[in-house]
Amino acid sequence: MLDKQSLCIDILTSGHVQAYVDFFYLTHRPEVEHTADEEPQEEQVGIPSAMLPLVKTQLAEAEVARRRGDTQAVFASYKQLADFFTGLADQRTAIYFWEKCLEITQLTSDAEGEAQATRSLGMAHEASSDLIAAIKQYEQLLKLTQRVGDVGGAQQANEHLVVAYQALAAEREAAGEAGNALEYREKCLEASRACGDPSKESKAQFQLGQAHEQMGDAAHLKKALGHYEQYLSLSERAEDVEAQGAACFALAQVYQRMQDGEQSLAHLQKFLQLAQTSGKLTAQAEACCSLGVLYNQQNDYASAVQYLERYFELARSIGDRQLVDKARTYLGIARGNSVLPSFMNVVTTDLDALLRWKNRRTPFTDMMSVSH
Repeated sequence: MLDKQSLCIDILTSGHVQAYVDFFYLTHRPEVEHTADEEPQEEQVGIPSAMLPLVKTQLAEAEVARRRGDTQAVFASYKQLADFFTGLADQRTAIYFWEKCLEITQLTSDAEGEAQATRSLGMAHEASSDLIAAIKQYEQLLKLTQRVGDVGGAQQANEHLVVAYQALAAEREAAGEAGNALEYREKCLEASRACGDPSKESKAQFQLGQAHEQMGDAAHLKKALGHYEQYLSLSERAEDVEAQGAACFALAQVYQRMQDGEQSLAHLQKFLQLAQTSGKLTAQAEACCSLGVLYNQQNDYASAVQYLERYFELARSIGDRQLVDKARTYLGIARGNSVLPSFMNVVTTDLDALLRWKNRRTPFTDMMSVSH
């Protein structure tokens, strides 16, 4: 088997100067060294020795084809090399050859080849976590397919954009850049609608609602309601009970932040019904907890105790110790609130009852029933 040096000499003596330059670069790339304080870069991927002749052959064939003006053969050679390095997970080198493919197609006005190279270049950038570069290629792909009336190609471009926009928005949110993330959530919704896939649009509506809700002000909360309503509508059409429940819960939370207790209560009741229909105990517990807390805030302590007792029982059924402790605490607060008015009445107006409690530890509940 020929080694790298022998192959380099063979390419050079054959007169393939550009192929020699590319081959030498690919086989003699320096190892990247890092200090303890530096972030590691993309790991250098080596070419298996057995595959070196393939790389040499394709580079030489590309150069020969270029000399004789056979652009299709040049494209084919570079494409094979790009696919080869993609298979090695060497995205940086794959991008290099996809860019060569793209250059060839643009010089020859090959619309189909340009779309193929643009899509592959976007996927390579996405695989290397360069989402901005990937989005740039996918947006260009969308323009190319729309220009030639390729409906299927445009749909495929939008599908790529949905995934890339979602990923970049999540990155921005994690970095605390809510405003910038919101822009990509808006673009994601637009692309999801263009895909013609209701499930993609449904997810985009929900995530955009969350992005607006995160902004916090009244104008954004109102927009969040609109997107959650759309999410609910799409979920109902898809007969997705779990998604309908998530939509109702989200709507209830926003209405509560907007101090609209009536609407919040209505959506929480619907959320509980849907959770019971789906049989999801965790969702039922969440609904009962939220209803109990809301009733408690509205001073309807009897209803608060009723739902928080159900929450406690559901928490025990689920078997989550942390959830049980939370339910016990909430229920204790609600029960305390429910007897507080009568308790205060005994303390402030019924001295005899208070003395009976002090002397004989008569339960307050018994005294309250007597005092009434």
